[in-house]
Amino acid sequence: TTGVYAKPYLIQTVETTISATGTTQGTAKVLSNTINVISTVITGANSVALPAAIAGMTIFITNTNANSLNIFPASGGKINALATDASYTLNQNATLMFIAPATTQWYTLNSTYA
Repeated sequence: TTGVYAKPYLIQTVETTISATGTTQGTAKVLSNTINVISTVITGANSVALPAAIAGMTIFITNTNANSLNIFPASGGKINALATDASYTLNQNATLMFIAPATTQWYTLNSTYA
C-alpha cells in the first residue's frame, strides 16, 4: 500500500507491535510498511528484513524492545558498506531511518534513542 496525502501531510503506512522472527535473512520477518515498530525481540539474534528496495524509498524502524535487533536487506541487497545480504544491528530503544537510492542499496540516517 502507499501513503495518503491529507493536506498538508503525507500519511504513511504504519505497523506497530511487530514481532521479530528468525535468525537469518530467509527467516526474518519482512517489513511491509513505511513506519515499523518492533516490540518483540526474543533474543538479540531475532531479525526483520527490509523489503526489496525501490530507488527513492524510505523505511523507519523503531526497536522498543530491550534486546538488539538484526535488520537484513532483501536478498542481494546491502545496508551501508556492509557485505551483500549482511545484517545491520539496531540497538534497543532506538529508531533509524533507511533510504534506498538504488534497487540494491540501503543507507541508514538519523538514529535516535528513547
